[in-house]
Order: sequence, then C-alpha cells, then structure tokens
Amino acid sequence: MRKLSGFILFLPLVELVLLIAMGAAMGFLVTLLWIVATGIWGAWLMRTAGPSAMARAQRDVAATGRGQIDGLGVAANFLGGLMLLLPGPLTDLLGLVLVTPFLRRLAFGAWLAGRLQQVVVERGGFGGGPNGPFGGGDGNVYDADPDDIQRNEPRDPHRLDRDRDR
Repeated sequence: MRKLSGFILFLPLVELVLLIAMGAAMGFLVTLLWIVATGIWGAWLMRTAGPSAMARAQRDVAATGRGQIDGLGVAANFLGGLMLLLPGPLTDLLGLVLVTPFLRRLAFGAWLAGRLQQVVVERGGFGGGPNGPFGGGDGNVYDADPDDIQRNEPRDPHRLDRDRDR
C-alpha cells in the first residue's frame, strides 16, 4: 500500500516531465492532439466497456443458451480507459496495456511469474517446510535418468516400495 501511495504521489511529476519532453521532441501541436485523442478514446472506452459486454453476453444467451461476462476484461477496459483519460504518456502506456488483450495477458503473465518466483525464493518452495511440498529431506537434489535406475527384484504391483524397507 505504501508503494502504491508513493507511486500515485510521484506520478504527476513524472507525467509532467514526460509531457515536456514529448512536446520538445514532437512539437506542441502534436502533443496537444495526442492528449486530446487519448482522452476521447479513454472516455469512449469507459462509457462502452460495460454495456458492450452485457450486450455480448445477451447475444450469447440468445444464440447458445449460455452467456458469460468477462469481468476481468471489462474491469481492465474501464481502468485502461481511465488511464487513457488522464493526460500523460506513462498513463497512456499503462492504459494501452490494459485495453489490448494480448498486452494485458503478457503483462499479467510477467507479473504472475515474478510473484511465483518471489514465493519460491522466500518460502523455499510451495510446501510448508524448507524442503518444499515433498516433505523432509536432506536438502540434496538427486538427478537420475530412467536408464540409470535398475531394479534387482521383480516388482509386485500390490506392494509399495516403501513397504519393502520395513
């Protein structure tokens, strides 16, 4: 929460600097047209995201008897429209990522991979203990190919291998 509030407080300064740089690179008129165009696009997305999803679900119900609303997609389109409505290249980029399904899946996949790696590193695996989900061990990793394993006695399908050691 603290990072989010810091980001929100720091965002207008970053946007202002980026807008000045954009104006210097492309000119005032192009920058102004960019701000107006993305603002109109964002307002249109915010206005149509929910109703178009509802209409699509109603068409699906009428055609197939089943209909679904992609709640995450509707929310992403609404939030992306809000980001596009705000003036500035950084929020426009975030809005474009949220509005475009391919970029949204790519960004969500990257975020999920980062969270997954954080869980594995911090907790030592997915299980409760330091050795991961597969119980206690000595911490060593044993790597064997199936060709390296030899069984000297015939295998009884009704007996578990751990029962043999008892």
